[in-house]
Parts: sequence; C-alpha cells; structure tokens
Amino acid sequence: MEDGSIDWLSFERLLQRQVDAGVKGLVIAGTTAESPALTVQEKLSLIKRTRAYVGQKLRLMAGSGSSNTQQSVELSIAALEAGADSLLIVTPPYNKPSLTGLLGHYTQIAEATHVELCLYHVPGRTAQTLVLDDFLQLVQIPNVTVIKEASGDLALFSAVATRCDVEVLSGDDPTFLSSLAVGGAGAISVVTNLFPKAFVRMQDAFMAGRVQEALRYHRMLQPLLDILFCEANPSPLKAAMSMQGLCQQTLRLPLAPVS
Repeated sequence: MEDGSIDWLSFERLLQRQVDAGVKGLVIAGTTAESPALTVQEKLSLIKRTRAYVGQKLRLMAGSGSSNTQQSVELSIAALEAGADSLLIVTPPYNKPSLTGLLGHYTQIAEATHVELCLYHVPGRTAQTLVLDDFLQLVQIPNVTVIKEASGDLALFSAVATRCDVEVLSGDDPTFLSSLAVGGAGAISVVTNLFPKAFVRMQDAFMAGRVQEALRYHRMLQPLLDILFCEANPSPLKAAMSMQGLCQQTLRLPLAPVS
C-alpha cells in the first residue's frame, strides 16, 4: 500500500494467478518479496495467509535464511508452525563464512527443523561464490535436498545438476530454459509473478520433448527478461506489475522505484 503496509487484496490476487497457472509451489518471503525489509511477524503472516488461501493445493517454501544462524533457526521453526512445508536458506549474506561455517549453519537448521531445505546460492547478493566441491559437501547434510542455483553460470549449474544427487532449480530467469537442458528440475522465478503460465508451458513443453515450442516461449519472454533486470529486483518487477494493475509501485527503503 502507499503507506508501506502489505496490500493483502493484491497479494491474494497474485496467489490466485499462480494457482490458475498450474505452478507446483510457492516461495514466501523470498528476495522478490522484499524479505530483508519485512518484519518477522509480517513474514509469518504472509505464510499463514498463503496457507489459508491455497489450502493443500500447493507446497509452500518459506525464506528463513539470514546472516545469523540462531535467528535463522528460530525463524525456520516459526515458519513451519505458520504453515510452510520447506525452507529456502540462503548462504549467509555479508559474513562470507568458510565451508566449515556453512556446514555448521545448515546442519543446525536441519537438526532443528527436520524438513526439506533448499540451499540458495546467489553470489550477486551474498558476495560469496561456491564451487562444485562446496555443493558436494553441503548436500551431504540430511534434508538439504534441493539447490536454488542463481549465479547465472550455466557451467556451474550443469556441474551441480550432474554431480549432486538433489533437485537443482534455476534462480536465474534468462538461463532457465538452458538450465533444463543440463538437468535442471524447475525454477524459483522472478518473471513468473507476471507470466506464470508462460513459464509452466515452457517447462512442460521442454520436458515433453517439444523443444521448439519451449524455445518459442523463451524467445517471446526474452525482451521482458532483459528489461526486468535493468536494476536490482524487485524494483523493475514492481513497476511492470503496477502497469498490469496487479499491485502498487510502492517499495520499502532502501529499495526505491526504478529510475
């Protein structure tokens, strides 16, 4: 809303668009949701409202990672109590921990929650780039069964998808179709907030062997993929969504509308 509060009516409209598009699940309190600017109670309210709205139709993954392991544990437990099925855990931003620190971080969260954890690798936001050997050790932690790989490095994505015995999801929309070709299992996407059905159809077509049909969807979306990352997400996305009448172009500082 214009006063900075959560626009619940628009939020529920967005949820319904995802349900109608046939997505497999939803991520709540991720990067695109301006999660660093949300309070803990707002994050939990979003999870509760989503579970109440979609029921058991979709699986819910909650973003509960942070630079503080104990706070991540506490938020993860609260998110599960609020209705989340699984957790999206980013490599701790700013701290740049060693592999030993990362193993301890994810192990503590895994032992406290006993649910599926998605390791979120996004070097552009955390200033830490993992290598294949890091992934191979981290996926040995029980319950780390999914990776969201958002570096945009297709060679790294391919290596991780090939060598790690877990599902690997794309977190980089421009390389989503390419990621499917090297073993990707899907995406946690920005652009699906605008055109969820196009992404579902693109993945379905590729998985069914209709490669040219999938490529047509990719080419149709390419100009949008270019412009939606002209500045840091989610500012460009919110501008586009406001043009579609899906929500207002209001962001919480330090985020600001696109220039």
